[in-house]
Amino acid sequence: MTLATKLTLMRVVCIPFFMIAFLWRGPNDSLAGDWGKVIATFIFIVAAITDYYDGYLARRYKQITTLGRFMDPIADKLLVSTALISMVEYRNLTFTAGYIAIIIIAREFAVTGLRLVCAEKGKVVDASNAGKLKTTTQLTAIITALCFLSLRVYFETYQMAEANTILMKFYAPAIQALMLIAAISTLYSGYDYFKKNWNLLDQ
Repeated sequence: MTLATKLTLMRVVCIPFFMIAFLWRGPNDSLAGDWGKVIATFIFIVAAITDYYDGYLARRYKQITTLGRFMDPIADKLLVSTALISMVEYRNLTFTAGYIAIIIIAREFAVTGLRLVCAEKGKVVDASNAGKLKTTTQLTAIITALCFLSLRVYFETYQMAEANTILMKFYAPAIQALMLIAAISTLYSGYDYFKKNWNLLDQ
C-alpha cells in the first residue's frame, strides 16, 4: 500500500474521532469548557490537509493506484458529509442550514452515480477544475465555521465577553456566506460533470 493511499485511509479513520469530539456535548449545552469542539476542529483540519497531500504524493512519485483512485473521493465525501450533518444538528451554534447539506450531499450521490455509469462504459471520470473548486470552497466554509466555534469555546471558557461580542458581529454572516458559496460551487461542479459526460448517459 502506497503512502498516498495510507493518507487517504487516515482521512477515513479520522471521521469517527471527529464525530465523538464534536458531538460530545449537546447542541443546547454551554460552550464553556467544551474542548471537544476544539479537538474536532483540529481533527478536521488534519484530515483536510491529507486530502491535498495524498494526491500530491501519488502524482509526484507516480503512485496512482486503483485503490487510491477509488478511496480518495469516497474519503472526501464521507468527511464533508459527516461534518455538515453534525453542523446542521448543531445549527444554533454553527449557523449551517439544512438545505446546504442537502445540496452538497445530493450532488455527491449524483456524481458518484455518474462515475459508476461511466466506469461501466470504460471511462474514468477524474477530478475536474470545477470539482477541485468545489472541494476548496466546501473545506473553507467548514473549517471557518469550526474555527469560529472554537474561538467561541475559548472566549466563553475564559469569560472574554468583549472579544466574544466582537466575534458574534460577523460570526453568522461570514459562515452563511461561505456556506452559500460552497453550495453554489457544488451545484456548478455537478453541472460541469454531467455536461461533459452526458453523451454516455444518453445512450
